[in-house]
Amino acid sequence: SSLRTCPTSIKSNLEMSKLYSGLVPHMSDLERARSLIKTAQTIDPTYCDVYQQHAHVYFQEQKYLLFEEHSVEALLCPFTMGQAMTNWNKYWKVVLSANGGGSSKNREASTKRYTQYMERIEKEIAKAAKEDERKKAQDSSGGYVVDEL
Repeated sequence: SSLRTCPTSIKSNLEMSKLYSGLVPHMSDLERARSLIKTAQTIDPTYCDVYQQHAHVYFQEQKYLLFEEHSVEALLCPFTMGQAMTNWNKYWKVVLSANGGGSSKNREASTKRYTQYMERIEKEIAKAAKEDERKKAQDSSGGYVVDEL
């Protein structure tokens, strides 16, 4: 495998983790999958693709709070946001529903977490939009940043 050839390949570690996390049912080994994900993240801590895979494994392990936290990071990653958004919407639709959230106390806690996550996501989106505007202004000014007074 490519992992044997290049054990420090981030992509190879992440792809192998997908095989062990259920893509190939007879190879399912969530502990091994998690280990490969962590190896990829250790090689390059800025490689944001790992969060989607972490979330996938945590969901299978029924570690839902960890799933939520890693899903937020996956949503903020430009490479995984599409699939992460699909999973996020399905998950919260059930958790926040009257039937899926358990007791009213559990639903309150879930609603609070959801609100906090959404505030973080909105803050990061606004930050990225501001950075995009700054880059556009820099490009249109020939590489110089124009300060606004």
